[in-house]
Amino acid sequence: NVGYGIPRIAGSPTKSMKEQWPEVLARPHIRDVLGPSAEPEAPHKAWPIPARVERTPITAAHGRVLFVGDAARACDPMTGEGIGQALETGIVAAEAIAAAGAFDALGAARRYERVVEHSLAVDNKFAALLSRALSHRKGVRGAVRIAGASSWTRRNFARWLFEDYPRALLLTPHRWHRGMLSGAGAFAGD
Repeated sequence: NVGYGIPRIAGSPTKSMKEQWPEVLARPHIRDVLGPSAEPEAPHKAWPIPARVERTPITAAHGRVLFVGDAARACDPMTGEGIGQALETGIVAAEAIAAAGAFDALGAARRYERVVEHSLAVDNKFAALLSRALSHRKGVRGAVRIAGASSWTRRNFARWLFEDYPRALLLTPHRWHRGMLSGAGAFAGD
């Protein structure tokens, strides 16, 4: 499975993706990975990734419904990945329900909204800001310089990029704790 993403811009149709596919597949670094005889098995498809948890109602029916994962539009706007956000929203929703008790649906909904607002919504806003910065050469050069400054920045940038850390971790002191940047990581061996 090969995919690529483009930012959605109001008033700019995504029809151009169809024409971009052959150019993307012909790039030497893509061709090297796929091999010279790789051919599409099916027509190209485009699926919009709804990365808008910060602007989406995530509760309904007076708190009796808590939307999680794709239903809450919870995914990373930089990568389009959503499994981590689906798990996080599911856990946060379950914790909100457990904390509120069986007869306080509105309390559970408020707690859920508050936690998402102070975590995933902040991450999405930061990722959107960073995406805009990275759409310019100076932004890319600056990011590469910062990420490549030392072995520590390279390691932690990679972990941050692949969501071992929340996107806006450094901007949200309520998430800080001792050892937050020194854990084993998601891909640590046994």
